[in-house]
Amino acid sequence: MAGFTSHLSKRKPGAVFGLLLVFCLVLMLVSNRNVVIKPKQMGQSLFSLVQMGFHGLGSWFSNTWNSIGELKKLQEELEQARIKLLEYERASRSLTELRRENEQLKEQLGFSRALPYRQIPAQVIARDPGNEFSTLVLNKGSRQGVAREMPVIAFQGGLQGLVGKVVLTGLTTATVKPITDTSSYVAARLQNSRYDGLVSGGQLGTGGLVMRYVNKLATNEIQYGELVISSGLGGLFPQGIHIGRVREMQAKAYEASLTLEVEPIVDFSRLEYVFVLDVGE
Repeated sequence: MAGFTSHLSKRKPGAVFGLLLVFCLVLMLVSNRNVVIKPKQMGQSLFSLVQMGFHGLGSWFSNTWNSIGELKKLQEELEQARIKLLEYERASRSLTELRRENEQLKEQLGFSRALPYRQIPAQVIARDPGNEFSTLVLNKGSRQGVAREMPVIAFQGGLQGLVGKVVLTGLTTATVKPITDTSSYVAARLQNSRYDGLVSGGQLGTGGLVMRYVNKLATNEIQYGELVISSGLGGLFPQGIHIGRVREMQAKAYEASLTLEVEPIVDFSRLEYVFVLDVGE
């Protein structure tokens, strides 16, 4: 008990100061010796607090709405940028394709000037859907001077290659039977060893060629990769047009001639432009 009293006496000045402070605050809120609570001031304070709360809430909604609007605007700008990028990519691809086509046409024109025959340039516009090596359809026909049995050539890899012959014509289109067809036959000759033979299509759909009836004396003279050209015999195909290269040789003991597998000069899967030759003039 004595200790508590001693502690209270030590804290007495602070307690007195606190009581005086509270008393001053009460005096500020009372007047005329009566305790009069000032509702106007309290209301204003409360209204201020509410007003500040609503202001803060309104600011939050306003900022959120503005952020949503800005986000939507950014999305629209991003979509427009994406569309423009796609347009630029298409334009770039178109320009690249035009340049490639222009270079290809220049090459074709340069080779065509060296030919001694009248040529009718044409584009491959269709193929037989069942077999890409069976028939080709060109965008030139009888109206442009194309006729049946006319030979068709193309330029690829710096060489002119034999494609086939026209078998059917319309006013503005023509159908070509390629040399890779099994029913196609071309009188041919080995360019270096000068042995003759007959070239026809290999197995159906393989796109290869077979040269038959080659004299067996050529066995030791034929080189793999040797060029096979048209011989001009028969008058249908001009002489000296490249047909293909020797890929393999078969020399069976019971046969009187050699059979050669020939890889075509023309890649028919990439064939786009050709020339129809009018060898009658």
